[in-house]
Amino acid sequence: MWVCGPLWPTEEYCKLIDELGDVSDVVLPVNALEHKAAMKQFVKKYPMAKVWIAPGQYGPFGECGAIKAGMSADQIEKVVHAASKTMGYRVDGILPIGSLSKDSADNIMPKNLLPSWTNDDEFSVETLYVELPENAGPVSESAFHHKASNTLFVTDAVVCVPSSADFPIQPIFETYFDATVLVDPTFWPRTVLQAVFLPLRAESDSSGSQYYPGYEALANRLVRAPILRAFADARSPNEVSSWVHNIVENDKFDRIITAHFASPITASPSLFANAFEHLSQNATSESLSSALPPITCQDWSTLDSLNSFIGDNKLGAPVVYNYKAGCKDINE
Repeated sequence: MWVCGPLWPTEEYCKLIDELGDVSDVVLPVNALEHKAAMKQFVKKYPMAKVWIAPGQYGPFGECGAIKAGMSADQIEKVVHAASKTMGYRVDGILPIGSLSKDSADNIMPKNLLPSWTNDDEFSVETLYVELPENAGPVSESAFHHKASNTLFVTDAVVCVPSSADFPIQPIFETYFDATVLVDPTFWPRTVLQAVFLPLRAESDSSGSQYYPGYEALANRLVRAPILRAFADARSPNEVSSWVHNIVENDKFDRIITAHFASPITASPSLFANAFEHLSQNATSESLSSALPPITCQDWSTLDSLNSFIGDNKLGAPVVYNYKAGCKDINE
């Protein structure tokens, strides 16, 4: 069994996994801290599984680096071996940057450092990797196309936020909130807005009922999360755009599994590409308004402030792209 982006190995979680079969491979598909926090404990629970990580990981003892074109087999093996020390658990391979499929695999890495599931037409892999300047660190995410099920597996690339009317409050929330909070109709919209870093700006409709325009703009559609538009796309628009293009061109899928909010999502490659229309060099005001969530310019205020703080204090790479493309003022 192939496990991508594992969670903490609680008794309940592992029981559900073990009912499906033996874990043979574990993948860490991004280098974001929240997705790799549980990795060490999970692979300790399944020590026989092979471990594959996206490039640019950092651990207690530094960074793992990346597998790049032109590296010899010895160089690749040294990088992978060093990654085990850096991450604090055995690493069997680092996913190469760019496209990885059966056709390209033989020319990228030694066979013993490539996942077997990329050699038999089971998965193709497309890996984004950007080395940002200053102290921002690298950004990486691997997307996996499972050919038999026509499914694209991503982690943070896109999300689909279900509306509160269609989405019953999950039992996990009962662990942290009491019943009076959970029955509040604003609970879910406020939760969503805080997760994607949009402000809790409320308005009232003609009946006097309160609603959140930022949440309404995102609900029930496939979108690129605003926080990633503002942080990743704003700093590496060309690399992200190329990654999306390669996924759409090479992979024919009809559903998407993502790490956040609703999954699985019925979605075509064109719908996936639409979520990144803000990066299109040929985008028109019409294409932007039809493809992108109608987030007002004012509702980018939280992310604008964070980016200003980063820039003013030289905490990371500068913004080089208008991540708010297509936004309109409230009064327009």
